[in-house]
Amino acid sequence: MNTRSNWILFVIAAGLAVYVFLLSPKTGVTVRGGAGVGKFEPVDPMRVTSVQLNRSNSVLRVERTNSLWWMTVPVEYPAQAASVDRLVGQMGRMVPATFITAAQVAAQPEALKAFGLEPPMATLALGTGEGPAIFRIGGLTPLRTHFYFQRVGSEGVYTADVALLEGLPSHPNEWRDRALLGMELRGYDRVTLTTRGRTAFEAVREGTRWRLRQPLSARADGERIEALVAYLQGLRVKEFVTDAAVIDRAVYGLQPPEFEVAIGVGTNDLARLQVGGVATNAAGERFVRRLSHTNVVRVLAEELAMLERPLEDFRDPRLFGPLEGVTGMEVRGSNSFRLALVGTNWMVTEPRTFPAERSAVELLLSQLSDMAIAQFVNDVVPDLTRYGLDRPGREFVVMRGTNVAAHLQVGKVADNLGTLLFARRLDEPGVYAVPRTVLFNLDSEAQVRSWRMDPTNVVQVTVTHQGRKRVFGREAGVWKVTEGTPLAEFIPDAIDEMLFQIGTWDSMRYTVTDEAWLTRMGKFGEVAHEVEIRLGAPAVMRVMRLRFGGMLGANRYVMARFDEDPRSLRLEMPNGLYEGLLRYLGLP
Repeated sequence: MNTRSNWILFVIAAGLAVYVFLLSPKTGVTVRGGAGVGKFEPVDPMRVTSVQLNRSNSVLRVERTNSLWWMTVPVEYPAQAASVDRLVGQMGRMVPATFITAAQVAAQPEALKAFGLEPPMATLALGTGEGPAIFRIGGLTPLRTHFYFQRVGSEGVYTADVALLEGLPSHPNEWRDRALLGMELRGYDRVTLTTRGRTAFEAVREGTRWRLRQPLSARADGERIEALVAYLQGLRVKEFVTDAAVIDRAVYGLQPPEFEVAIGVGTNDLARLQVGGVATNAAGERFVRRLSHTNVVRVLAEELAMLERPLEDFRDPRLFGPLEGVTGMEVRGSNSFRLALVGTNWMVTEPRTFPAERSAVELLLSQLSDMAIAQFVNDVVPDLTRYGLDRPGREFVVMRGTNVAAHLQVGKVADNLGTLLFARRLDEPGVYAVPRTVLFNLDSEAQVRSWRMDPTNVVQVTVTHQGRKRVFGREAGVWKVTEGTPLAEFIPDAIDEMLFQIGTWDSMRYTVTDEAWLTRMGKFGEVAHEVEIRLGAPAVMRVMRLRFGGMLGANRYVMARFDEDPRSLRLEMPNGLYEGLLRYLGLP
């Protein structure tokens, strides 16, 4: 056998020896004392299934069930897992500092009593699959940095660091779980809040949405319902009061309770809390009874204030919510019109047909989707006349295929400032007040018109200023001045660039109702500047006329008119775009 093979076998054998050493069961640690040596067997924390602490005035026992710690003595109750695991871990890591032989103990005048072990200060029993490991806890050493203890079944007395005693609860309540609900609630589909014996609300989950069932049938704010449950799960018990199964409820302000919360699945309650009066001996704290444990505790009153929120806070604040898959919209009232999604493009289909601007349509739909209910005015409306909803001034019908996704009717002004309007969904009986938005100023199909254009379809551009005119036309595909004074510096390609920018420019849109006033305020007469753009086939829009006015902040007023539509739109053009028009098209 060669030397290389010998070395390989040696390394393998050494590795196996180390592996066996690390995994082999330990027989304990050696603890030396002044007159002898003791063996101490550490406790394996993973094998501990129960912990019992006996004191002269109390007994505490917790047991591990399905990886959870549960208190069984002095009361059946969830235990603080972190506190129990911390003590068990400390016991597993504990190595005695010194050892005192049985002979040395017997030599003391009071024997074990001299070490505080007759009787012991406490007895700690850790249950394992191999039987309990019992420790008798004694007093402190003279320097008070360590304490004495005995391991039942071993001779002599050990000492250990006094920090271990900090993990021992002085009262069973210290190991009780202080979570108010004491459990993680999953799969619940019902939440009921009762105030002084009357149902404030009962909400049930229907699919993925929540709905109020009491005191009225209405859409619920699922996020707030679930936030309430999560908030209650996060509350902590300030003090444990009594675990008696039978109590005088009047003493705790529980006849009837101020508030009662039930969380359940179907008709079965998962958790039930009753909130009573303010504790006379603990200002700022209220009594709470947890029916799952039949005990009464105290909780900070300010942390229970969420239960006093009005019903409106738990109603869905959105008028509609997300509107997805929309394929059409009808706007009814003065100047009624229809919109339809044709392929991937929006079109106005009635009373005339022309392309609609996608961003304008999406703005209208987003305003419907995001519209918040400012006030829940009336849930039962015998007469719509007082709200102006018997003959609504405006209606919006949103379609998803052949189904109505949303139907909104808008009535009178709902407040003195004119910022709110009465409105109703046609599928709900109530009347709401909603904010006035751009949506409600939509009085003409012209406001959603698209003027997007392909510059190659433009055949003529006419610029007029104070009665003078210059006309640009294409000759063999090249722009030329065909009428009027030529430009000193003419860049044909720049015209296509300006047409592209006009075709992609977007703006807020307002139908001009009083052109004389707008002309005066917008200074259109003073500027006296117009641009007319004519397009050929296959463009749908044939003529776009722009009249330029004064400034509005960083923008310039523009009045636009399209084809034969007699109505004008007031638009706003960035002044940089307007200056580009002046540079490349000039003034006649």
